[in-house]
This record gives sequence, structure tokens and C-alpha cells, in this order.
Amino acid sequence: MISYKNQDLFYLSGRLAVVLGGSKICRWSSLPPDIIHLISTKLPDLSDRVRVRAVCKTWHSSVSVSDPSPRLPWFLSERVNWDDEILYYSLSSKQTYKIHCQKQILANFLGTAGSFIFCCQDGYPESVALLNPLNGLEISLPAPKDFEVLGVVSNPLQDDIVAVSGSETFTYGIWMAFMRPGEEDWEILSWNIHYKQGVCLYHEGLSYINEYGEDTLIEDAMTRELVASIPSPKSFHLSSQHLLEACGEILLIFKNNASDRLQDFGFEIYQLEEASGNYQWVKIRSIGNQVLFLNYIGGFSVRDSKLPGFKGNCIYFQDYDSMSNRVLCWHDLENGTTEALPNFWGGRGTWIIPNLG
Repeated sequence: MISYKNQDLFYLSGRLAVVLGGSKICRWSSLPPDIIHLISTKLPDLSDRVRVRAVCKTWHSSVSVSDPSPRLPWFLSERVNWDDEILYYSLSSKQTYKIHCQKQILANFLGTAGSFIFCCQDGYPESVALLNPLNGLEISLPAPKDFEVLGVVSNPLQDDIVAVSGSETFTYGIWMAFMRPGEEDWEILSWNIHYKQGVCLYHEGLSYINEYGEDTLIEDAMTRELVASIPSPKSFHLSSQHLLEACGEILLIFKNNASDRLQDFGFEIYQLEEASGNYQWVKIRSIGNQVLFLNYIGGFSVRDSKLPGFKGNCIYFQDYDSMSNRVLCWHDLENGTTEALPNFWGGRGTWIIPNLG
């Protein structure tokens, strides 16, 4: 049962009924289209909307899968086999499902760009593309010539520029490249920072580069002029770090593993503050009503007001449990607890806002 203010939805023996005002029962076949549409806007998971559209012709015509109302992110995971199946995990149902994609998926998922996956063909690092796994739309991109792509480092929900980080095969330096819509090649920036301890971000014309233990550099992405250089924070038991834009703020996130138990996972979050041209990292204990979704590199945030039934001040991410199995996790920053999400049976993947349009 899914509860709302004035109506409850019940799945009863293959029928869907709506209880209005707690007393009068109206059969689904006679519901007005505007009521059906109202119900659909309260379903944040795209898979629920698809099921509602399958009830009958009236429901199908009244419910749009391209409605801009809030949608829960899915976690897309690596292929099931060598054909056309990939996995997705639904936060709404806490279940893993298969997607039969129209395109053959033989690729690594390297991040998200809008409703697209940025992917690189297995064995062919020079072949990169944006793919919408739900409608099969594929946008081929020119491959960066000088480095191997690691992941997307621009905000996938806001920026119209796709920015990626990459590594040189022999020097282990991290590079950044970005591309505007309609361009035919990547604009490449280069830094000699450590392969495993360096992270970068592109946002609103600036590139941010943080190498653990060194200064954080802020540069103009077009002119490569240094805007600021500030000391980088340090963290105890550092296992990984993320640099991302979240609701207009630049966040540096350290994930700490005191042991291999999920209960001992913790996060330290620093917010970049600027006053009269002076920048500094300030440690914060709360992200308010935001929910962070961390990819292998980068990620994005969504306000809890846009995720019905979800609380803010928490982080969703992927890691390993004590048995070295990949798990999806939920961390509550308020009380410091970490839990594994149930029924996940995929591999490495990326968070995405699903869209059939």
C-alpha cells in the first residue's frame, strides 16, 4: 500500500482501486483522467509509472513517462550477460531488476550525463558514447586521444558540458577533458597529480583539482589561469574521496574505513567557502535536506523534498562488505550509521535519473 493525503492505492487481485476521503470507493475504470494524472505525479519511481500505464488504455493515455515531476535515481550496474541485459536497482522497491536494452551493452559505465550513461566499450577505450538504456538512444562521442577515461566529473543534472577525468597509461597523472554540445573534439587540461589520491571537478567554467595531502587548485578552465590555491584537508583512515557540486556548493567528501565492517564506515565533508577572493575548506557536519548519490567518481545531490518518503542529510554509495561483495549502502550523517540496501545483486555501476523521453 502507498499512502497519500486523501487517497490510498491498493493492488487487489490485479485491480487498482482508489479510496477517496477514506469512505467512497471508485473503480479504476471510471476514474477521471485528471485524478489518474495526479496519482502518477505521486509515484517517484519510473518503473511504477510504467506499471500504471499498463493497467488500461485510459490510464496509459493519462500518465506520461516524460512528466517532469521528481524521480528516484536508479543504480545501473554491469551487464548480466553478453547480450542485451543490464541491471538496475530501484530505491522504491529495494529490488534489483533486469533491463532489456535495444543496444548491445559491452561497456564500462563511467558516470552519468543527464539521463544518459557515459560508457566506454570493453577493450576499446577509444570508443566512448552516451547511452540512454531505456530507449536505446546512443550519442557517439569522439574519443580522447591522449588518456583513458576514468569517470564523469561535471554535475550530470545541471551542466550542459560533459567533463571527464582520465589517466595517462605510463605517468599515472590525472587529466580532465570537457566538451560542449555540438563540438567535435575534447578540450584537454593536464595536471601531474597522483592516480589514486587525486580528484577533480568542472563547474561553471572553473576546474577544481584536489590531490590528497597537497593544495587544492582552482583554475579557469578556458584560460588555465590559477584562481586560487588553498591547503587540502586531511583525513584519518581515508579510503576514497569525492569532489562534487551539490545545490550550488562545492563539497569535498572523504570516506573513511576504520575496518572492513560497514558499521565502521564514516564520512567527513568539507564545503568550499569564498569571501573577497579568499577560499578555504570548512568542515560541516550536516548537508541539511540534501541526499547525496556518489558514483565511483563524482556524483550528484537531490533535495529530500523532491524524494517523497526519503530523509535528507544522508549519502547513498557503493562499496564492499566484509565478504568482499559489492553492496549498495545508505549512510545517515546525523547518527553516523551505515546500512547495506537489501536485494542488490549487481557489480560496479552508476546512479542515474531514468528517463524514457
